[in-house]
Amino acid sequence: MAKHSGLHEFSGDESSNLFLGQRGFKIISNTEAVCGAGDYTDVTYFIALKAIDVDAEVEAQTYGEAPGDDLSTNISSGVATYNGSSAVTLGNGDIVYGCFDKVKVAASDYVIAYIGK
Repeated sequence: MAKHSGLHEFSGDESSNLFLGQRGFKIISNTEAVCGAGDYTDVTYFIALKAIDVDAEVEAQTYGEAPGDDLSTNISSGVATYNGSSAVTLGNGDIVYGCFDKVKVAASDYVIAYIGK
């Protein structure tokens, strides 16, 4: 059997995949997941959202002072702001990277939310 020499043997894409999800993930569907509350008390924020199974209607709020807009179609003065009812459609397999502490996913849609902290 061939000996594996560790992390440096992986390609750039492979090593990125190893790091994403090291803290785990949550499958979110038909709910508003709020970090620090309910089933998400052990999560401070998510670092990536991946649509699975079908296209997903998703809206997400950026964590605290993290840079960037919220993931939302509610746009005013060039800034997207979470309001709980302005979802973005993510295609099956699409991944959005960011720092999100609130994620809303429509009924019958599924998202893997990778835990950042």
